[in-house]
Amino acid sequence: MDSVAHERARNGAPTVALTASELELIALDCDRALVDFAHRPDPEENVRQVVAMIDHGEQLTLVAREVPEAERDGRVAGALRDWSELLERGPGDGPFANWTYLRALARAVRSFTQFLQERNRPRLS
Repeated sequence: MDSVAHERARNGAPTVALTASELELIALDCDRALVDFAHRPDPEENVRQVVAMIDHGEQLTLVAREVPEAERDGRVAGALRDWSELLERGPGDGPFANWTYLRALARAVRSFTQFLQERNRPRLS
């Protein structure tokens, strides 16, 4: 499945905002990545999902950084730190390193996504 968010990330086009539909597609990708051990993806699918998570994360970090720091919650600050560390460190070694890396990326992406979904929800007056 390819969303507008994937295309924008691939093309390097900056994005100011994401639609509710784009955020929902990203959330679904996170759900696919955060399955339990018995349902983990095969190595080829794992690589595809890592690429998708990195695309999503790059776009979402740009959007999250546009939010004034005073309006961000703790999970955004933590996700930004985690995201930088994950990209710097990479997946590591071992039989489950790539799957664990995918899950760590997905948790950070999910934090950004949930924050932006909550921020974009209409508020009742």
